[in-house]
Amino acid sequence: MDDVETKPRVVGLLADPGIAQSLANRVAERLENVLNDRYPDGTTWSVKVDPVSLPMNATGQVMLNKHVAGLREKFGWEFVIYLTDVPQYEQGYPVRSIISMEHSAATLVLPSMSMPRRRAVVKFLVEALGELTGGQEPQPRTSSLGRALSVQGSLRNSEDSGDRYDSIKGMRGRVLLVTGMVLGNRPWRLVLRLSSALAGAAATGAFGVFYTSIWSMADYLSFGRLVLITVVSILVLTTWLLFHNRLWESTKGARRREKLLLYNTATVLTVAMAATAMYTLLFIALLLGSSVVIDQAFLSFELDHEATMSEYLNLAWLAASLGTLGGAIGSSFDEVKSVQRATFSQREYERRNIEFGFTDKTED
Repeated sequence: MDDVETKPRVVGLLADPGIAQSLANRVAERLENVLNDRYPDGTTWSVKVDPVSLPMNATGQVMLNKHVAGLREKFGWEFVIYLTDVPQYEQGYPVRSIISMEHSAATLVLPSMSMPRRRAVVKFLVEALGELTGGQEPQPRTSSLGRALSVQGSLRNSEDSGDRYDSIKGMRGRVLLVTGMVLGNRPWRLVLRLSSALAGAAATGAFGVFYTSIWSMADYLSFGRLVLITVVSILVLTTWLLFHNRLWESTKGARRREKLLLYNTATVLTVAMAATAMYTLLFIALLLGSSVVIDQAFLSFELDHEATMSEYLNLAWLAASLGTLGGAIGSSFDEVKSVQRATFSQREYERRNIEFGFTDKTED
């Protein structure tokens, strides 16, 4: 009897590679400690992490329940919780979490948490396990302010499978979701994939730095005009990347219009952030380069007035804008598939074609 009581209850955390996997590794030890403190009845809890992407069906739903039995048989987990970076929908609403009492499993949709913090993820996992073990749903906010600020609602599965969904409500909920999707796209990694664009931008910008006519132009242009040129150059690069790499999606198949809008919005923001980051890196590099190579006295001679740090800043500013326009052309040589993987749509397409080895044959 004692052996039964002390047998550990094992929680398996599945996580998509990337941010979800990193977060799962960070919360595993904390979750284990919280569970052991919360249930001081002699039962020990163990949390295991396994990085894996589960396949999706034709409508974009992650098929966790279909694979729970196989996963449990292989790893010996009592509970299976999946951390995914792919937005999920139920009855037309984006959802934050899915609780399946029948399968002792749960799914946490990280983009719906906007910028998921370790404490918030641990709190959800503890509440989910409390519901799976005791059947008690988390209590809703009781204060009027809490209810007003909450973006969560509750839904039941339309097919009467017993699954419970926490949904996202209202415009504020959609904004938080898009923010989470952009973070999930990791725009900083897209910059590294645009090596040809960076090379083209650097070459064009360097030409501008060492071309004396650009010096005079940068010195003559007003602050407002330089800002306008910067915005236009980033917009041009963003637009070129979107359409050259076929990142913009149009309505097709059974994809919902709102989901399409969210995907395209997240993609545009991701690419715009990557383009802005590229511009910033280029500006810093050109400012340092011009400060080292161009002698202050020579710059003053060419401009017919005393050159200060302001002139170097304007020069690097204009040269970076010109370089960014050149980067749009250079991006034509970057691998399209590599750039496309920075968007949800391409990753979702790949997920639909995953061949997964653990399938519960009794599930559809």
